[in-house]
Amino acid sequence: MAIPRSNIDRIKVQNFKFFHEPVKFELNGKNLLLYGENGSGKSSLYWALYTLLECANKEDDVEIKKYFDPIDDQRLTNLFFTHGDPNWIDSEIALELLDGTPLKVSFNDVTIKSNDDAQSANYATEFLNYKMLFRLHNFAHSDNINVFEYFEREVLPYVKFAPVKYWKKKADGTADQEKETENANQIWNFVLNGPTKTSLTIDGAPRYPLHSEQGFRDYRNIVNGFKRELEDLLTFINTEGNPILQNELKYNFTFKLEFEETEPLKLTKSKFDRPNFSIKLTIPLFNGKAGVLRPHTFLNEARLSALGLAIRFAILKKRLQESKLKMAILDDFMISLDMRNRDVALDYVLDKISPNYQLLILSHDRFFYELAKDKIQRKNQVNWKYYQMYEDNDTPPTKLFPAIIKDDGKVNKALALFKQKDFGLAANMVRQAAEKFCKAYLTAQEQLGGDYKPMKLDGWITKAISKGTTAGLDASMLQDLMDYKDRIMNPNSHYDIETPLFSNELDKAIKNMEKLAIATGISL
Repeated sequence: MAIPRSNIDRIKVQNFKFFHEPVKFELNGKNLLLYGENGSGKSSLYWALYTLLECANKEDDVEIKKYFDPIDDQRLTNLFFTHGDPNWIDSEIALELLDGTPLKVSFNDVTIKSNDDAQSANYATEFLNYKMLFRLHNFAHSDNINVFEYFEREVLPYVKFAPVKYWKKKADGTADQEKETENANQIWNFVLNGPTKTSLTIDGAPRYPLHSEQGFRDYRNIVNGFKRELEDLLTFINTEGNPILQNELKYNFTFKLEFEETEPLKLTKSKFDRPNFSIKLTIPLFNGKAGVLRPHTFLNEARLSALGLAIRFAILKKRLQESKLKMAILDDFMISLDMRNRDVALDYVLDKISPNYQLLILSHDRFFYELAKDKIQRKNQVNWKYYQMYEDNDTPPTKLFPAIIKDDGKVNKALALFKQKDFGLAANMVRQAAEKFCKAYLTAQEQLGGDYKPMKLDGWITKAISKGTTAGLDASMLQDLMDYKDRIMNPNSHYDIETPLFSNELDKAIKNMEKLAIATGISL
């Protein structure tokens, strides 16, 4: 029976990394597109969600509490606040799903580790950021690319293999308790740690099993099973990832991931040498030519990043499909792609991933944010929320905070900034709204001057006044647009930005843009 999907209704984070005061994102089950300037806390949201779901797979309370303990070296609490301060609040990450299911974690609440919904969501959710893609770049020229360590860290914890039974080991290597797991990473850890010492030497000391004994056969079967499952996973990625790379991302080359056992298992009564594996990455075909053995020395940064995306998107097809919550959280994941390939990669995400996952796309690139927002709206996808984040500080500037604005359009954003008394940014947003109005109201031909070159804003407004007056729009409303262009929208005129006159004119300019939007039906 299929598990009913339930997306995130709201996210709440407090005293975690850049966030101190409780920060809320109201998603109402929709996807999220978030712009955050550098240092604004954008990635703190990424790591908050990552930490929440990672804690679901921890076995030990201490491994969870350390992130929220104000005196632990591995704490993730806000840098600017100290435990015991009058304004201290306990660190917490919390989600509420549309069906009312809560998922939360804090120092005093570690029940997430036994929450089935959170555990399945961790298997079903994709976390992808630019650092993950850059790991394919970090090889010396003389190296062959061995991405086994990448898989060990970024892939195995989130895929399932055929279930195995194994014995958890005590510190002395003897058996503690029998366990069963499908988690590929836990199976790999058992392979790393070796079999338990199930028998005794003549002197009574625990020893590893002999090759003729059942303990060795059980361990060898687990090793062989791990190898088979990993080879099957690589075959799946090769099969699914190459069409994504070529047909969806539009790159004319292929890749191959190939498993190899570099060192065999060695086991005596007293010594265990684990087997060593590699995953070799090569480019069998590049623009019709064969034999690129070292991709990192031949492919540029954009192609390597596209290769990484194709691998990740293929793995996404292999992840757990039945889960109440399924997310794809993508943080600056196209930062190295050129603009043409950003466009087609974004199409793939919106068309192929969005139907099955709740998307959270985060970016510090303003141009990409506007590109994504425009593409979403042109596709008539209405199930999106838009937020923007900026770095703010107190007075005097000793502590930094995120300023979070719900992006319901440039005019609404200007109004929000105006209410926060950030008049400079508000005036800049009014100018962007005016530019958007002119581009939407004038045809492409009308936006050109007599020399057939694009005009500047004042030229656009002049044409809009002429066209709007002929069409019966309020002439004074259009003329005000020109007046505010000089007094409000020009950064060079902001010398009196703190004066009551400037704020009064800015307020009027915002209201004028609201009237234009209503009169013309153009969303600003």
